[in-house]
Amino acid sequence: MIKDIDHISIAVHSIEKSAKLFEIYFGLTVDHKERIEKQGIKLATINIGKIKIELIEPLTKNSTVAKFLMKRGEGIHHIAFKVKKIEKVLNELKKKGVKILDREPRKGMKGKKIAFISPGNVAGTLIELCE
Repeated sequence: MIKDIDHISIAVHSIEKSAKLFEIYFGLTVDHKERIEKQGIKLATINIGKIKIELIEPLTKNSTVAKFLMKRGEGIHHIAFKVKKIEKVLNELKKKGVKILDREPRKGMKGKKIAFISPGNVAGTLIELCE
């Protein structure tokens, strides 16, 4: 079902400031930036081997990421797993009683199909599935 970790997402107030710290402290640089209006975020990715760190910044005060930042502050927002046939995986998880936040996959970074699983299922952690 799970093929690999795709990325670890960190909610931040400022992508520019956070990206600069990753560069200064660790020599890591941003390789991709994107705005996803439907999700109310802009993002930047930093590749480390086969895994990416994704910095996400809210575009509006009403976005889920803005609410996350107000409640918890900056930090890990979710972990994303690579899957094949996301619809099949979602159906299998539903049969197991897993609470799915997205009824149908939606478009995420670079147009990938994504879906989120409620943090109430696994140790309080929001999980994203990426095809």
